[in-house]
Amino acid sequence: MSERTASYFKIRVIAVFVSFILCFGFIALRAYHMQIRERGKSLAVAQSQYYDRRINLAPHRGTIYDATGRELAVSIKVNSLYAQTGKIENKGVVAAKLAPILGKDADEIARLLSSPKPFVWLQRKISPQQQGRIEALQLAGVNFIPESRRFYPNFELGSHVIGFVGMDSQGLEGLERAYDKYLKTAQNYVVLERDALGRWIHIPDGDKEIDVPYNLHLTLDLRMQYIAERELKKEIIYQKAAGGMVVVMEPATGKILATAVQPSFNPNLFDGYTPDRWRNRTITDPFEPGSLMKVFLLAAALKEDITKENDTIFCENGAETIQGHTIHDMSPHGWLTVGDIVRVSSNIGSSKVGKKLGAGRFYSSLDAFGLTQKTGVDLLGEDVGSLRIPASWSPLDLAIISFGQGVSTTALQLVTALSCIANGGNLMKPYLVERITDDRGKVVAEFSPVVRRQVLTKEVCRRVSSVLKEVVKSGTGRRAQIVGYDVAGKTGTAQKVIPDTGTYSKDKIVASFMGYLPADDPQVAIIVVVDEPKTNPYGGTTASPVFKRIAEELIQYIGIPPKSDDVGKKTTLVKLPPLTKDKRSQTKGPSPQGMPDLRGLSMRKALALLEGERVRVRVAGSGIVISQQPNPGSSLKDGSEVFITLAAGR
Repeated sequence: MSERTASYFKIRVIAVFVSFILCFGFIALRAYHMQIRERGKSLAVAQSQYYDRRINLAPHRGTIYDATGRELAVSIKVNSLYAQTGKIENKGVVAAKLAPILGKDADEIARLLSSPKPFVWLQRKISPQQQGRIEALQLAGVNFIPESRRFYPNFELGSHVIGFVGMDSQGLEGLERAYDKYLKTAQNYVVLERDALGRWIHIPDGDKEIDVPYNLHLTLDLRMQYIAERELKKEIIYQKAAGGMVVVMEPATGKILATAVQPSFNPNLFDGYTPDRWRNRTITDPFEPGSLMKVFLLAAALKEDITKENDTIFCENGAETIQGHTIHDMSPHGWLTVGDIVRVSSNIGSSKVGKKLGAGRFYSSLDAFGLTQKTGVDLLGEDVGSLRIPASWSPLDLAIISFGQGVSTTALQLVTALSCIANGGNLMKPYLVERITDDRGKVVAEFSPVVRRQVLTKEVCRRVSSVLKEVVKSGTGRRAQIVGYDVAGKTGTAQKVIPDTGTYSKDKIVASFMGYLPADDPQVAIIVVVDEPKTNPYGGTTASPVFKRIAEELIQYIGIPPKSDDVGKKTTLVKLPPLTKDKRSQTKGPSPQGMPDLRGLSMRKALALLEGERVRVRVAGSGIVISQQPNPGSSLKDGSEVFITLAAGR
């Protein structure tokens, strides 16, 4: 090869090499531009060729448990019905076959099947019976995708607290909404795919979980909830009332043990009710507390030391005029002690105590009790009620606020404030969720009692409790008495305001009672509110009996023993017949059948059930059994004592 030829060859090689370098450089630059700079655009083009769209499915949610581990809300697997419209030839025939099974109009289904979209939902979350009937039809282009559906096994029980979820498993009301971020998983979905020729090839399995949700463990006790709802509903029906509320709280901790609202609803079928039925009225519907306010008036007066329980006040024989308005008492009274003013619920006496206290100090006390602010409960939608600042109060305002008019509070605010007196002066933050756990039971968050502030001294609380015990013993709350137990409580009867006129209605009443027991060592605080009772409008005759019935069952369920002094003075030791060998073995130990349920039985029948047990039986009262210790089902050991309390049947 000549030198010139070699030179040309070298130039050609370099040119080819440079050309390759330039080509590869251009390709690399173009790839960088498409994959990095225009990644979103390129991905959209690719997905438009390969994917149709992402179809969201209802994700799995965590379980909600009560305080004893019973399920309140669970997620179950169900199937949803879909159609791939391009695979269905005779859409009218398919629609006609599906319509009676789905309970829909055939024309409506036909319109869905005629959609230009390749994928349409025919019905979400169908029943197993519907699925079986549709599978038997063997319809091409019609199939199922598994989803998650929320189910509430106790139906209406606790519905206002638990709430419910929507079609896509998003929390809409109650704890389902308040704790949605813990209960829900990331959105589950499937992708509709097609091949290079545009033919739909398959839908991937929709039964894939993205992550695992957390579970809620509540302070709510299902048994207590059942008792509260049953007794409230019974009274609402009897009174032909517009509605009612009950809240049961543990005073020392602020734990909410039960919350009942009537009328109620079934969260499994929530869309069959109007939205006003969904509201948890214990936190959303303030009302004028009426004479319940006298509890906090008394506490403020004793705290500020402006009067004492035995100080006497003239109650004007039942009528007093302030700024042209006449205040009345239900019954005329002359001189009453401050304690008796609360016991017989004198409005005039209360207005005079309020005048001594003064607007500023009274407002500050109500504010300290939390009646001017939200309780902070772990639910959404809490209302704060209304109480104007004291600078705007006239002498008449001060008088009527002293007996609970011109001010509004929620049931939860009131029972929380009452619990402050019951527990020795600490205002607690009420709460419903005790802990949050993962799917293995590991605690990821735990909630403990929170003291918001100390409002009263223990001595002031003791003095208030003494007055409230007298309300139940001999005052307006006599129907809340429970044999063997001291109950502290207060009745309330308040006229409702007519919204159009701003005046008080003569026939629309809110009857209420709130109390705690045992009075000297409170285990539960309960408020009962009955809205617009027709048969009897007074708190002492309408709400107090509901309180009593609920409290009597809670005493049994919790296992609160009767007063030791009452047992010592009023019980009788009953000697049972001696055992015979054929009735029971002579070996000692717990009874295999346990403690029988004696409630509602006569003494004769109760003792007959205990015959054959080696126990000592003490009986208090006469009539039918209203309480017993030990509780039904408890182990009975030889030589143990059984306490039975009886009272006249209602």
